[in-house]
Formats: sequence, structure tokens, C-alpha cells
Amino acid sequence: MLSLAEMRRSVRLLEPVVVGRRVQRFIQPDDDTLVLELYGWDDEAGEGNKTWLVLSADRELGRIALQNDSPNAPPWPPDFAALLKARMHRARVTGLRIVNDDRMAALLIEGKEGSFELLISLMGPRSNAYLLDLDGKLLGAMRPLSSTRGELKIGEPWANPPKPEGASEGGDHWHDIGDEVFLDAVAEHFADLSGKREYEQMRQRIAQALKKELDFAERRTDKIEKDLEEAKDAREKKRYGELLKQVMNTIDSGDTHVMARDFETDEEVKIPLDPKLSPAENLEKYFKKYHKGLVGANMLGQQLEITKSHTADMRGLRDELEAIDNIEALQAFAARPIIVELCDKHCPKEETKRPPKKKPTKKDVPGRMQPRRYKTSDGLEIWVGKSDAGNDYLTTKLAAGNDWFFHIEGYPGSHTVLRTGGRKDPPQESVLEAAELCTHFSKMKDASRVDVHVAPIKHVHKPKGAKPGLVHVSQGKTIGLRRDPKRLERILDARIKE
Repeated sequence: MLSLAEMRRSVRLLEPVVVGRRVQRFIQPDDDTLVLELYGWDDEAGEGNKTWLVLSADRELGRIALQNDSPNAPPWPPDFAALLKARMHRARVTGLRIVNDDRMAALLIEGKEGSFELLISLMGPRSNAYLLDLDGKLLGAMRPLSSTRGELKIGEPWANPPKPEGASEGGDHWHDIGDEVFLDAVAEHFADLSGKREYEQMRQRIAQALKKELDFAERRTDKIEKDLEEAKDAREKKRYGELLKQVMNTIDSGDTHVMARDFETDEEVKIPLDPKLSPAENLEKYFKKYHKGLVGANMLGQQLEITKSHTADMRGLRDELEAIDNIEALQAFAARPIIVELCDKHCPKEETKRPPKKKPTKKDVPGRMQPRRYKTSDGLEIWVGKSDAGNDYLTTKLAAGNDWFFHIEGYPGSHTVLRTGGRKDPPQESVLEAAELCTHFSKMKDASRVDVHVAPIKHVHKPKGAKPGLVHVSQGKTIGLRRDPKRLERILDARIKE
């Protein structure tokens, strides 16, 4: 992490590099790092180019510095990156300064929505990045406030942290090099530290996956060997069966055992019997167990060979991993299909979850855009659009994919949606009530019979450039509706008050 002395020097040298450049992207590759992709004109090269500015709140890699290329962005931007993108897309950096004579630096960024300060605060484990407006109100934070500065609240004024009296600026790790190579040296230093961390994390993940697989293979080997010993008892079952043949005529119903002489060993052998079975059934039982054990022993033998071979392979991979001492060899090792498979199996990486799509509420849109709502006899809801714009809003914004869309093909009318609650087969009476409302709010309202087309909302699409209220429906089915005035009256009376 940069000291205050190093941070002062970084800010002084970064200012002419980043000020005036336009922010093209906000990339947040992890919970502690934000990278700004900046575009601007390079006088020496005589052309525009990109620069990547890193704001890291990592307790070891904390810094404001440059890096040589763009990091891999997650599939969906985390909340802080999404906030920055929404507020400052293609804005311009207009300033960079040290804040409160402390290890904090603020980027002043101006865009169409106004001016903001993006502040990086390097406070050890309490480091964080913050977004402020020019009135000093805190708009967002990269890391949770509860783990960095619990006294701050989103939407309330920002307050600088107290600075300990007599705090030292710290040393300058690069005091012996000139300003002209300082930024490159800082970038190279932290790239090396990041590479070492990546190396250790990758090595640890592979080692953990191999250990889990090896432990599993060894446990399986032990179990198969134990099962194999039990299967070998099949030979004894065959012996009992052969001896039992000789004394079948001496067995009485209900006997629990019988004695038979083994002429090979010249000994009397006690053969256990099931008193509930007949002599013939006892004989059949012993030979069944013999054949089952024989087959099991053959299969277990094959499985044991496979498992022992797999165990040896895992030990070989473990030994090979221990001999690797550089990132290039480790990356090549990690790319092997067997290693990829084992890591995904035992140590899967946590995937970034797509944030839930936020649906507008009643307060977000005018009342005329909100649909009429009715309660069906089965407790479901039917929504009916009030206008062309309301129809679009209902069908493309409010309705869920498994809700049912009703319309009368070839005749204009209000969009009608049965809210199914995720069901694929809603109650029949609710379907008929929705069809009644669809017909009532269409040009066919006076018809006694009508064909109503029904399809899940996921098969309803609005063509690009189409006029309000016009949608395209694929798939679905047609319901032949015989109009029922009592049903219509009942559903109209069940309107939910807004």
C-alpha cells in the first residue's frame, strides 16, 4: 500500500496524465479494485490512446496508479461500478488532488449530469473508494461502509476521518529514481505483487482440488478393498450349497441348521438355515449368494484397479505441482483439462450473480400507465391496459415470462394479462374470466362467441419501431369463448381499487 509520501508523488505525476481525458469505462474486477479506462490525445505519439488508472482499496495493494492494460470485467458490473457508469458515462477528468493532507486522493469528474468526486482512501483494512457530489454528499462506496467507516451513511454529508497527531508521511520506496520513470516503476511493482498473489491463489486452489480428489480416491480404494473381502465369502456360500445337497433328505421343516460332513477335510460342518424356507429354498438362497458374490468380486476387482490407477495419477499430479516454481508453468498446468475439471468440481469459483431486474412501481409512472386490476374467483389477478402506451408498459415491463397474454387476433383491444404466479397451468375459471375481460375491452365486446388467442408473455415481443400497443405473438393456443354475462359481471365487480 502506498505511503502518504508515495501517494503525494503519484498524484502530482498522475495529474497531467489523466486530467482532460474522457472516462470510457468503469471496470470493477473485484470487491477492492476499480479501474478507469481513460481516452485522450497523446501529443508525442500524435494520436489518441487509452490509459488505465487503478484505484485499489486492497489492504496490501492499495494505490492510485497506472497499469498497462484493461483487466477482465465481470459479466455484470458490481453495484459501485454500475453507479459510476450511470452517473458519469463518458465524463471527463478535470482534476486530481490529495484530500485532508492524508492518504486520500480525489478525482474531479464532470459529465452531463454534473460534477462528482471519486475518492480513494487508503486506511489499511478500512480502505475504500467513495463517490461524492460537489455538495459533499456521499452517493456510494465500493466496499461496505460497515467494514470501513460505519459512521458514514449514504445520502448524508461526507466527513474526513480524523488524522492521528504526529503521523508520519512514511518513506518513498522509489526515492532513488527520477520522476520520469516513477509511474512506470510503481505500475511494475504492483503488477509484480499482483502476479505473485495470483500465483499463490492459483497454486493453492489446484493443491486443494488435488488433495480433495486424492482423499476421495484413497477412501474409495479402502472401501472397495473392504467390499472385495466380503465378496470373497462367496466361496463359503458355494461350499455350504454343495454340502447341503448331500443332506437335503435329513432336513425337517423349521430347522435352523443342519450338520454335513465335508469329505475333502473330513470334518462336520454346521450349515445355518432359514427356518421359514423349505430345504430347496435354502439351497437356492446359498447358490444365489454365491453367484452374486462371484459377479461382485469380478466387478470390484476391476473397480479396484481403476481406482488405484486414478490414485496414482493424482499423486503424480500432486508431485508435479510441488515441482513448479514459476507462473508460466503453473498457468500451463492449470490449463490441462484434468486440472480444470478437478478445480471446477472441488473448488468452483464464485460466479458473479446477475442483479435482479428492478421493475418500476406505481410511484415511478403516471396513473394512466398503470393497468386496471381484477381478482379472479381463484385469487389470481388479471391486469388490463388502459391505453396504447399502458398496453406496452403492461406487456413489456410489468408482466412476468410465465404470465398469460390474451388478445383477439385481427381486432384492436386492451392488452389483458393473467398473473399466473409462475404456474404453467392456471385454473380454468381464471382463464375464462381473463378471456371475458379481453373480449369486453375490445371491438368484439358485443359478440356472443369469440376466439381468444392465449400465449405466455415470454412469447410476446414488440417489433423494433412498432407503434404503441402493437406486439407480435408467437406460439400459444386459441380458446373458443361462449360469452357468459354473469361471469363478466362477477369479474368486473372484482376490480381491485387503486
